Amino acid sequence: MKRALISFCILVLIAGGIYGLLQVVPHSGGQPAREIRLDIAERRDLKSVVPATGEVLPLLSSIVKSEISGRITEIKIEEGETVVRDQVLLELDRTSLETRLREAQRSLEAERLRLEKSERNYRRLEELYAKKFVGEKEYLDAQTELHLAQLALEISQARLDDAAEDLSKTTILAPHDGVVTLLDVVEGQVISGASSVSNGSDLLTIAQLDELFMEANINEVDVEKLYIGQPAFLRFDAIPNFEVEGKISVIAPSARKDGNVRVFPIEVVFEVADNRVRPGISATVEVPIEFAENVVSVLLSGVFNDKGQSICFVQTVTGWERREVLTGINNLQHVEIRSGLEEGEVVALSRPLEFRKSND
Repeated sequence: MKRALISFCILVLIAGGIYGLLQVVPHSGGQPAREIRLDIAERRDLKSVVPATGEVLPLLSSIVKSEISGRITEIKIEEGETVVRDQVLLELDRTSLETRLREAQRSLEAERLRLEKSERNYRRLEELYAKKFVGEKEYLDAQTELHLAQLALEISQARLDDAAEDLSKTTILAPHDGVVTLLDVVEGQVISGASSVSNGSDLLTIAQLDELFMEANINEVDVEKLYIGQPAFLRFDAIPNFEVEGKISVIAPSARKDGNVRVFPIEVVFEVADNRVRPGISATVEVPIEFAENVVSVLLSGVFNDKGQSICFVQTVTGWERREVLTGINNLQHVEIRSGLEEGEVVALSRPLEFRKSND
């Protein structure tokens, strides 16, 4: 009895599964039905744009370095702080340079005394030579000693000036107004001086954040549509539903290779209207190049290419109709239909089954 009940339950489950399968697979000559998404032709205002992505950068930014090596004794600013030109940023240890300056001062004083002595000796021998009391050799030697003393004084003065200048470099000043966007050092750290732009320790970065620019690469096909001063609109991945207007300030005169594509770098300058817009964030720029008002349009996926012709599949009372259309501008979402489609008509966003079969 128990075995018969189990067999009955299994049969019921099998029957239910078969019934459910029959409900899912429609009866269409063995071919599964394909759901087609639709769109309605409507009138819209369209704006054709040249899009690009890139990175936001400060229009003016400086990496501050020290011209001399030394140990940092005091940092007078913090990261994120606003500074002005010539404001003191940090101080280096002055001990050794102050000693060097004092030595240069003493050396200068000694050379000045030697020069005074040489001048007295020269004047004395000059008088004696005029009276024929000394020979020409003694007179010329005194003259040479005077010139050497003058040169030694000039060298000593240059060393003093050099020591004083190095001492002044222990105070690091802001090169321009801006915000400290990066502070790379701590008090007590020993840094190396920059003998050229490419070496030396990076101390901090100062950037002006009231005006930024975006650097982007434009395809060689689209660059001819752009011009200096052209309006552009930027959106930021990190700031949803926020847009800012800028202007193209730079278009590269020559192309660069980006993979297998030739591109032209451009710069779009804009004023910062939100403190969330910071250097380093990614952005998308759209440069409007064409406008169309109140035109019939459909989604881009509603227009198909068939042997070089643009076609739409239009829904009729009897099924689907293949219709050639003339397209205009698009805004990367909708495309203008200049002829071949009327407002309110329904189009397919994928090929209807009968047309797909005929083209396979």
